[in-house]
Amino acid sequence: MIMHIYLIHTRYPHWCAHSGINQFLKYIDTINYKIKVKQIPDNDEDFPVQNRLIRKYLRNTIQKRGMQWYKLSDLTAEIKALYHCYFKRTDIVHYLDGEHSAQFLPQLLKRLHKIRPRIVVTYHQPPEILDSLIIKDVVRKLDCITVVSPEQASYFKEFIDPDKIHLILHGVDTDYFKPGDTPRRNGKFQCITVGHYLRDFKALRKVAERLSSYRNIEFHVVSSQATEIEDLQNVTIYSGIDDDMLLKLYQQSDILFLPLLQSTANNALLEGIACGLPVVSTYLPSVATYVPGKEALLVRNNDPKQLADAILHLVLNPQDRKKMALEARKRTEELDWRNIAPQYEAVYSKLTNNC
Repeated sequence: MIMHIYLIHTRYPHWCAHSGINQFLKYIDTINYKIKVKQIPDNDEDFPVQNRLIRKYLRNTIQKRGMQWYKLSDLTAEIKALYHCYFKRTDIVHYLDGEHSAQFLPQLLKRLHKIRPRIVVTYHQPPEILDSLIIKDVVRKLDCITVVSPEQASYFKEFIDPDKIHLILHGVDTDYFKPGDTPRRNGKFQCITVGHYLRDFKALRKVAERLSSYRNIEFHVVSSQATEIEDLQNVTIYSGIDDDMLLKLYQQSDILFLPLLQSTANNALLEGIACGLPVVSTYLPSVATYVPGKEALLVRNNDPKQLADAILHLVLNPQDRKKMALEARKRTEELDWRNIAPQYEAVYSKLTNNC
């Protein structure tokens, strides 16, 4: 039997065409699973009423319950989803970005005068942040949630049935993100950092300063928000680059340097190791879940000396670096979206079989 799924997805402008959790949709079995995707912007653009006072009042009202990231576009998306569920066959509604968009529809769907669609919500944020972004009473009404790190699963088990929680690790497009086959641009040792959310730029600055006397070590930072390090001579910052340039920077680098404050899944981490980059990053349980082997050197508490020493070790030991690069690529082959997509299919099937 063909399964009909309505998927609500927040569109982030900083993601490249090959990044983000929505990539699993490319590998879903299109014969047995018909998925209608509703993309919504991370703002108020989709809301039809333009009056500023009405918008301000509604925005304050819908966020008052506790979902700080819920926008008027999210409200519009839930209204459209309710209409779709009422007039068209819908077996499952899947919110791909639960912290943004899952607020009113789970309760409203219970009032439909027909078989109710199952509700699946995927959450991405660390437990320390989730409390300020979700409404626990809404989560309790869900049929299933999927998470991308073990710490999230432990968090949700405190207030919903553990059988409703499914850990599905984030995947990566290994066809696009892969080691380069062109000669290096120069003989410098290049450390690449990508992103800004939950990045520890203070630690990055301290490490770059410690290594400033090593003229052969460069830091290349791809970020729209890196003001803490823009004055350093050994740091080059890239902002607003296209997909091809991002891939080229990964492929021209020697290591991925990713000091983090918190994390669950991380696109930059997965893209870096898919390009065969050894990793120097922060020891966090979620990071260790994604790079559990010899592909990474993980430092607790982002100690600047230990991070700098880890980078120097890789500079001075190219054979270790080569072994780590092979392990990095091997790990991402396990996390290829082709291996992740069937796990979502299994969740969908389980929900409809239990109806």
